[in-house]
Amino acid sequence: MPRICCCCDCLDSLFRELDERPKATLYFHDGVRFIDYVIAYQDNDEHEHDKDDGQRQHYEENLEKAGLMLEREPKEQSQDQNTYFVKVHVPWPILLKYAERMKMKMPLKEERREEFMKDSSEICGCVKTLYRKLVAPCVLNTEEMTEMEEPDYYTTEFVRDKMDFFDIQDEKSFFANSQRSRIAHRIMSETRYGPKRVNIGINNLISSGVYECAFPLHEGKHKSTESKLAINANMRRLLYWEWARWGRWYKFQPLDLIRLYLGDKVAIYFAWLGYYTEMLFYPTIVGFIVFIYSIIAVWFYAPTQEICDETYPTYAGNLTMCPLCDEDCSYWKLKTSCLAARITYVFDNEATIFFAIFMSLWATMFLEFWKRRQFELSYEWDLVDYDEQRDLVRPEFEAQVTKERLNPVTGDMEPYLAAKDKYTRTCLSLVTVFFWILVVIAAVFAVIVYRLAISAIFAVSVDLSSLGAIGTFATPAMLTTITASMLSLVIIMCLNKVYEKVAIWLTNMELPRTQTEFEDRFTFKMFCFQFVNFYSYLFYIAFFKGTISGTPGHYTYLFGSWRWEQCDAGGCMYELSIQLIIIMFGKQLWNNFIELVMPWLQHKYRQWKSQKVSTEMKDNEYTRWEQDYDLNQFTEMGLFYEYLEMVIQFGFVTLFVAAFPLAPVLALVNNIIEIRLDANKFICELRRPLAHKCSDIGAWYYLLEFIGNLAVVTNAFTIAITSEAIPKLVYYYVYSLDIYPSSTYNGYVNNSMSYFNTSDFEARSMPNNPDPFGEGNITTCRIHIYYFNTCRYPGYLSPPTASPKYEYTTQYWHNIAGKLAFVIVVEHVVFFLKRLLDYLIPDRPRKLRDKIKREHFLVQHMLFKAETQQLLKQLSQDNEGTRELSPAPRSSTKQFYSVENEKETTPF
Repeated sequence: MPRICCCCDCLDSLFRELDERPKATLYFHDGVRFIDYVIAYQDNDEHEHDKDDGQRQHYEENLEKAGLMLEREPKEQSQDQNTYFVKVHVPWPILLKYAERMKMKMPLKEERREEFMKDSSEICGCVKTLYRKLVAPCVLNTEEMTEMEEPDYYTTEFVRDKMDFFDIQDEKSFFANSQRSRIAHRIMSETRYGPKRVNIGINNLISSGVYECAFPLHEGKHKSTESKLAINANMRRLLYWEWARWGRWYKFQPLDLIRLYLGDKVAIYFAWLGYYTEMLFYPTIVGFIVFIYSIIAVWFYAPTQEICDETYPTYAGNLTMCPLCDEDCSYWKLKTSCLAARITYVFDNEATIFFAIFMSLWATMFLEFWKRRQFELSYEWDLVDYDEQRDLVRPEFEAQVTKERLNPVTGDMEPYLAAKDKYTRTCLSLVTVFFWILVVIAAVFAVIVYRLAISAIFAVSVDLSSLGAIGTFATPAMLTTITASMLSLVIIMCLNKVYEKVAIWLTNMELPRTQTEFEDRFTFKMFCFQFVNFYSYLFYIAFFKGTISGTPGHYTYLFGSWRWEQCDAGGCMYELSIQLIIIMFGKQLWNNFIELVMPWLQHKYRQWKSQKVSTEMKDNEYTRWEQDYDLNQFTEMGLFYEYLEMVIQFGFVTLFVAAFPLAPVLALVNNIIEIRLDANKFICELRRPLAHKCSDIGAWYYLLEFIGNLAVVTNAFTIAITSEAIPKLVYYYVYSLDIYPSSTYNGYVNNSMSYFNTSDFEARSMPNNPDPFGEGNITTCRIHIYYFNTCRYPGYLSPPTASPKYEYTTQYWHNIAGKLAFVIVVEHVVFFLKRLLDYLIPDRPRKLRDKIKREHFLVQHMLFKAETQQLLKQLSQDNEGTRELSPAPRSSTKQFYSVENEKETTPF
């Protein structure tokens, strides 16, 4: 991290002194009871002091009645002299009770004898050996990790009546720290703090300011002065050393340890992000090949040479083009769009058509193979068809819903939201979402108006000749595109912050029953908004800008005064590419800054503030709970924004990849940084998250599938409408033979430009400077035909000498037919291939399905065997008692019944 101010040396010394304080503890003062959760609060508001104290006292008393043990730390013992801490410990009987209630899967006594099946994607033989050698530098050193990995046991849902069947070696090791924290949080979420129904749960207390935060503890510091970790180091330090450090950017992720420390929900996110990053290598390689081919071919491409060289035999570069705006804009030479034409060809050629089809199939392959990988992880982590949080009712739902009804499955009374109330809330939410989507469209419209206003200003006020080489690049159209893209990026980021709060309010208003429903509904709202927010302007450039501007003599106007902006002579493809680059790169740069710099600054500031207050309290220990309190809070929806960022990026990579083949390259570089950035954030900068159970990526998969299917349509229409690929092919195979003996692209530029008589301009469209080149008249020359007092514009319309003039030519309708045929054929072929791949690649490997069935059978067999052994042991004990009472030897069965008979007839 670079130094940010001149006093950073003082800050570093201060933090070193802070870390050298006595070692923090993870236990109560007795050194025996483990701290499962910590609650913190401050006394800042004197007016609310009595009310908050009453709620805290009532809540903590109810926690103790629920069986939890609390230990309070006064503010005089804290570093900032203002924060109270309440440490929570869950005793053994409460752990057993809630493990059964939450249906936690716990290990049985017998270990798995079968090895986990090998990855089906591995290649056998010499290729497999070569693969292992290639990835050897990326493999982590597992010597230290094996000591911390959990044994591979058969598991089943915990039942207190069958405790003897489970592998309970001692009370401290049976439940992992993450499981203890989940149980503590569940009890804290169900405990009341007041008489009203809404007075329930730690989350409501935090949101109302009674408590400031609640969190589980990290297992020690993440850094060590030792050059190499000891085997018995804490898991947080091990994860930092082997995963979160930037020096491990090229290493595979230790997913098993991430799961053990941060929980299944966080681990499945990093597994998905790592797999997505790994799959991006393939389109990155293909995209580089396409880009290099385009860079080389642009120097030999005939239409580009025609535009850039006015001495070329067709003299296309010397064509006089019609003004791009009314009055203030004058006529211009086609050669001034040379750079735009070259940029357009780099992103618009035959290779990009192939690459767009390749990316559509790649998206399908990625999703299909991820489903297989996800299922393998679910098996390996014992999460197949299991999610303990899926059916748990949210405390907020229980508190606000007054009606109850009988659950036909469980037979218990549960809160019930009436259908009328549910539909009313949902309709109100949908209307609000639609309103905010209209707000986004209005913002896009404002950017369009900005372009209409600023393009004429750039065309008149910017003297490009004085800029030298820069003026070759900074054309008015290019300046307009760049500034409008930056303005659009700023508007997008601002609207994101506003809508985020609106989406949370709407989702809470809908009263989802479970946390899974809450996250799915919130995800839907945010995705709809982000989709429109990030992609709407791209859709405008790709599909609407070139079609609504009109042609000379028939221009269309906004509000009757502003003429709609036209595409460059080379088309709108290069503008789409620039817009995509700026938004994608700017979004990633901003997100990385927010995720990397801001948490680091906040963490250091909190540490400095605590240390500054406690400089006179040398005896105060900088405890583990205070160190974690100084970290940034991990919100319950923290992973949501990580997923959303990647899903939006997936849209940039697939939806308009025909306009920017290097999008996978930017995504790959960003994701390599993102993995270590997120890892460093979770280990170093954030409080430890609650280890939620989760078996898949949830609704995000369906959103990715939606984007993958939409990408087929958008890329087909981008190539057909925005690209010049289809008109070029029509010219190549049909019209070039009229001029050249063999099919060629020579003469395409001249062929694609129509003629317009300058005397046909409306009064408001007539340029103020009718003769900018000092030629006496505006002329345009073609090899065989001469038109005087005319200018050229892109399109296929009849010349002013024809009758009727300015009507669509036959070549225009041929182009329309070719575009329509291309869209239909490409969509049907690609969708067919996608469905074929979906059919050929099963979601669950057959061997793994059989293995799961085998394990289910073995678990049931072990439980039956254990019950039988327990019964035989009981019979044996009864037999021993029978022998003491009866001197004559008998068979065990008869002896059992004799004992029962004696019990019935004995007078005692």
